[in-house]
Amino acid sequence: MAPNAAEVIDYRSLLDPGEKWYKHLSLWQLNAWVVLYLLGNMANGYDGALVNGLQILPQWQTFFDHPTGSQLGLIGAIQNIGSLGSIFLAPLALDYFGRKRTVWGGACLMLIGAAIQVSAQDVNWFLGGRVTLGFGTGFVNAGDLLMVLEITYPPQRAPLAGSYNAMTGIGSIVCAVTTFGSYYIVSTFGWSWRLPALIQIVPSALQFFLVPFSPESPRWLIANGREVEALRILGKYHGKGNEHHPLVLYEFEEMKNAIAAEQAAKKQGWADLFRTSGMRKRMFTDITLAICGQWSGNSMVTYYLNQVLNTIGLTDRPEQLGINIGISVTSFISAVTAGSTCDIFGRRRLFLVSTCGMLIWFTCITIGSAEYTIHHTQASGNSVVAFIFLFTVFYAIGWSSVLALYVTEILPFSLRAKGRSVFNIFQAGFQVFNQYVNPIAFLALGWKYYIVFDCIIVCILIFVYFFVPETKGHTLEETALLFDGEAAVAELSNKAAQQAELDANLQENAIASDTSPKGASTPAAEDDKEKGWVASHHEHKRPSTSQD
Repeated sequence: MAPNAAEVIDYRSLLDPGEKWYKHLSLWQLNAWVVLYLLGNMANGYDGALVNGLQILPQWQTFFDHPTGSQLGLIGAIQNIGSLGSIFLAPLALDYFGRKRTVWGGACLMLIGAAIQVSAQDVNWFLGGRVTLGFGTGFVNAGDLLMVLEITYPPQRAPLAGSYNAMTGIGSIVCAVTTFGSYYIVSTFGWSWRLPALIQIVPSALQFFLVPFSPESPRWLIANGREVEALRILGKYHGKGNEHHPLVLYEFEEMKNAIAAEQAAKKQGWADLFRTSGMRKRMFTDITLAICGQWSGNSMVTYYLNQVLNTIGLTDRPEQLGINIGISVTSFISAVTAGSTCDIFGRRRLFLVSTCGMLIWFTCITIGSAEYTIHHTQASGNSVVAFIFLFTVFYAIGWSSVLALYVTEILPFSLRAKGRSVFNIFQAGFQVFNQYVNPIAFLALGWKYYIVFDCIIVCILIFVYFFVPETKGHTLEETALLFDGEAAVAELSNKAAQQAELDANLQENAIASDTSPKGASTPAAEDDKEKGWVASHHEHKRPSTSQD
């Protein structure tokens, strides 16, 4: 019997509770592909730490004549300026050429940019490499997370996608360790700074060679009339080789219905991002979160740590590099831990806890820095380092782990690439502003500049409390409809369940008419056997979503 129209089917009722994912080779293969796309954000983390680490290296400072102020700000911001150039092109490429081809093209550009950067002979040459690298990053960033969300096994979607931003931590750690080691390299050619710049190509090189062999997004295939290929991919990876697995049928029908409804409504243009009330709510949330993520104070710690440490009396270069490594490791561990539990605690709760902690510890950073500036007590300077670590922990458990997942999963398929690009525009734009202005403002105001971020974090906390609803426990299609109301989610879920039930009945009829010899095992018979533990899946309903 079909479920009531006001109720939502819980996809988890289609899974065998006693079955372990790690016993299936196909899911190991799928997760390997997911990790490949996570590497794109590892490159971002490496680049962010590279700008910070290079400033601590004496050879880099000497080679580029000790850049300061606006010139240093431009070096930090130019990569994001480059990414702004590709942000409007990326969604067009993602929708026309496909997700994986776009990522591959972006990886090619990043390899070229990294090669130009590592061979630089002057500041302009170095800037040219970084802007090319940033242009490629725009394509990779736009496609990587879409692939992670759209190919991942549903029960693992939140933990894996929640780890996307955490991958910046791995990149930061690798870069921090590399710059620490290269500090001791003596070379007339400048290998002390060229080696860290060279290692930056590794994630892009892996994507360049391996992405062509990965599966394409089933949702993109369905949207482009290639439903047979989409079902084959879903069956291989989500059904462990069985295209008639109940979960596969449910996913397939839900994807088809959602995409068909979007295409019928012609929701594919840029203007459609703001056409309906639900889309305006989504975009308001996405854009505001993009700004909040860049104006929460983390940019000071990420890009200008050496300047922050200089103001509290910690000027020893190896000591600064060691602190940089510690912060990177702390950020990664915190983000991965939070990302793997975001389906347990929920996205909204992690955002709230994260922002409250950030407010407390950034206020402490402000007070400690003021105390050192006024009284020059080293104890207050050392306390600032501890506060930076604690701030990093709380930033990571919300904004590093959940942000990228949340702002992408609330968007419908046909507008996901464009909506993600708008998010990237505001994120990169405010990051450029931050990176350019921070060294100038910090030079002029010192610790008083921190008060600006203290006030902004208060505003961020208010926004999260009132405007960020919970999204855990839904499929990607259902999550995208949350801003249109629970009734829309229920309608999509029930339509998919009814069609999947029809598909299953057709398969049962095929089994009944099977003329195979008695006792022979056929793929269809195996499919039928798997339905035993989900025969009553329509009786399982998901509780309605509510805010904490």
